[in-house]
Amino acid sequence: MPLAVPGLISAGIFSFTLSWNEFIYALAFIQSSENKTVPVAILTELVTGDVYQWGALMAGSLLGSLPVAIFYSFFVDYYVSSLTGAVKE
Repeated sequence: MPLAVPGLISAGIFSFTLSWNEFIYALAFIQSSENKTVPVAILTELVTGDVYQWGALMAGSLLGSLPVAIFYSFFVDYYVSSLTGAVKE
């Protein structure tokens, strides 16, 4: 495997995580309920004023973080090798 592949996979993991957790732009620009991202939908639907629905908030947070954890688990070897700068063959 070429040396650049682990670095590209690591950059892909970072960009996927950052785009998945994008909050401010989605909160500002998306108005319809059907198109909201997971973090924005959790906040706008489950928090009303000073009332927090903690059970639903925690369940939504867990379900929202599962795709990132699963995506990371598939590429953890490439991610670690890109951080160390060496590739074992």
